[in-house]
Amino acid sequence: MRKLILLATAATGVLAMPSLAAAQDNQTTGLAEIVVTATKRSANLQSVPVAVTAITGETIQNQRINEFGDLTRAAASLTLTQSTASPNNAIILRGIGTYAFSIGVEPSVAVIIDDVPVVQQAQAFDNLSDVERIEVLRGPQGTLFGKNASAGAINIVTRDPSVAFSGHASATATTDRGYKADASISGPISDATGYRLGVYYNHWDGNVRNLANGQRLNDNTSYGVRGKLRSELTDKLVMSLSGSYAKSKSDGTAATLRLIDLNYVPAGSTTPVIPKFNGVSIVPALAGITPGANNRKTRVDNVGFTDNKQASFSGKLSYDLGFANLISVTSYQDWKYNFAADVDGTDLAVNGTAPNVTSPIQPGLGVSNSGPYHSKSFSQEVRLTSKGEGPLSYVVGAFYADAKTTRDFQRGPALLLAKWTGWQSTRSVAAFAGVDYKFPTNTTFSGAVRVNNERIEDSFVNLLPSATVYVSPTNIGTCGAGSQLCAGSNEDTVATWKLSLNQELAPRVSVYASAATGYKGFAYDISSGYTPLRTQNPVQPEKSKSYEAGLKSRFFDNRVQLNLAAFYTDYDNFQAQSSQYINGALQQKLNNVGKLRTKGVEIEAQAMPVEWLRLDASAAYTDAQVISFPNAACYPGQAQTGTGCGPSTNPVGLGNVQDRSNTQLPNSPKFKINLGGTVTRDLASDLKGVFTVNYQYQSKVNFDLLGNPLAEQKAYGLLNASASLARGDVKATLFVNNLLNEHFVSGIGDGFGSYGVHFVTQVLSRDSDRYFGLKVDTKF
Repeated sequence: MRKLILLATAATGVLAMPSLAAAQDNQTTGLAEIVVTATKRSANLQSVPVAVTAITGETIQNQRINEFGDLTRAAASLTLTQSTASPNNAIILRGIGTYAFSIGVEPSVAVIIDDVPVVQQAQAFDNLSDVERIEVLRGPQGTLFGKNASAGAINIVTRDPSVAFSGHASATATTDRGYKADASISGPISDATGYRLGVYYNHWDGNVRNLANGQRLNDNTSYGVRGKLRSELTDKLVMSLSGSYAKSKSDGTAATLRLIDLNYVPAGSTTPVIPKFNGVSIVPALAGITPGANNRKTRVDNVGFTDNKQASFSGKLSYDLGFANLISVTSYQDWKYNFAADVDGTDLAVNGTAPNVTSPIQPGLGVSNSGPYHSKSFSQEVRLTSKGEGPLSYVVGAFYADAKTTRDFQRGPALLLAKWTGWQSTRSVAAFAGVDYKFPTNTTFSGAVRVNNERIEDSFVNLLPSATVYVSPTNIGTCGAGSQLCAGSNEDTVATWKLSLNQELAPRVSVYASAATGYKGFAYDISSGYTPLRTQNPVQPEKSKSYEAGLKSRFFDNRVQLNLAAFYTDYDNFQAQSSQYINGALQQKLNNVGKLRTKGVEIEAQAMPVEWLRLDASAAYTDAQVISFPNAACYPGQAQTGTGCGPSTNPVGLGNVQDRSNTQLPNSPKFKINLGGTVTRDLASDLKGVFTVNYQYQSKVNFDLLGNPLAEQKAYGLLNASASLARGDVKATLFVNNLLNEHFVSGIGDGFGSYGVHFVTQVLSRDSDRYFGLKVDTKF
């Protein structure tokens, strides 16, 4: 806090200095027009028949949207499920998202950065620096953005080079031991060429204390650089080149103990179970820890780490044909991720001898979970986009991508042993087209189609010396110990489509209706417990049919905007990670759940009743349910009386099962509301003040697909506020996150199967605690 006060004093002194340059007057009458590329063509947000949340650079700054997780404050239909390893995170739109351990499955929500889709969803959890606009497209977007956008797409557009020399720099410090700095510079190299260069550095000490050695866990240090070059090679040909490199790391990761049932009595017994791991009582490891939502302490001997690196390069050529623009986008991505985590969650020796009481803590004495990922991708897109203001507009193109991902995994040294290497390849070739035609009646018909051919391949090698050798009955390969390889391939071709009708009722008021299909292809479950049967029988494609109707409107001299959307989507063969009985043993496996249905209503409203006041509101009612999921496994520790859990009669051999039909999907709140207000006023002595307040509320959720009641997060609300003072081109902002200190979690897991009792852990995001901060920035 003392550092923050000193920084505030320094900032006040900076603001008292004469401004570096005269401030520009950027005020406009009413709400600004927003241009989006939701249909692969630049168009006004209010004219496209798509449910899209457009987050502008101004909103990004005012609401402090610095990380990917911050997007939930601006998009009511968006939630995130997080773990201590980002590859296991899930982006969820309208209740639909992909949570999986396997590298062989695509996410249901695609993330696109400057026209380039990321391969692994974990690549999206990066710093949002120097961003121009973010578009959250809800519902299937597979016709134009790729087949894996079966539930939606998040389109991130970074800033382009400026025509005049300009720059920006900022520094932030927070009371929870966080520091951040970012800067960008842009301008012309010549009359035809411009550049932009942005850098950032971010550090946070973490929010969990390891009682074993006093170290803070869940820390993060990240930094990155992005460069862009834009050149008008001729009066018709424009070339854009961009490259970025980002790295983030953590010196310790941990979930904390939310609940432990020390009174658990199994059926048929009268004696409570003593929680053990590999035969060792874990009770000594609970010293100093009070389980609960407020718990910020743990005790582990292997603190683990994460190391995330990614580099990307892309080139864009645009040629003006007169009647249309011919655009080529070429990209290459390279992503590396490595991690280690303490699986047993204690500082006890796992060989059953004695607690680990040595000091300092000796890494490796606890059970560790580790393994690096490496993903490479090349993509090429060519599209022809119409020009002009005529009644017909269109886009037609082709897309090619080749992505390869490898993962090495090791878990040990005791119990839960695993050691393997896996590889997955996806080659996609697609042709797509979209057309809009506006009739004289101000009725616009839109249609889009995509034909996609995909070939997937996988291989798996179990490196445990004791591994059983499996032989595939269909000669697709063998896999087992040592160098014995299991490999397979699969290919399919599918068409997806979208149709919509938009009717303008009055200037700036229109209604629309649409129907669309979505598709996410075959997937291999490349994870522990692998056998050739997983290659022989890949997880079936996920398909969806969606219907949507909406209203887009602006009223009162462009001062009020109201957008509504109602949706109804059915999913078949939803791909999800869950427990499943295999030959009588409960294993974590990627599988097809069955039928899902998500339906609801979304409201987005903005108002600027006077030039100095802006109001923002969004709300979503989402009813996302599993319609059919018979013979689902019982969650670990589920009682067989009064819970619907019991032995399976059909099919035989599944063990205890339950019917999870007509139940809510994980981490899908029925109600979510975002409210915000921004006041901008001229103050004395040439000062300008900006005051913002944001409130986010969501109803209760359960993080477990199988319905474990201990995995429930109750409803909560978050209040954030900030106050800024600006003089000329210098601004200082004092802000508070989670003012009411409302504790919540981003993920919950139950380790019943490892400990013999309910051992519930929670993942705590930074925003689950209150902290204050100061940001000083300047532009020129």
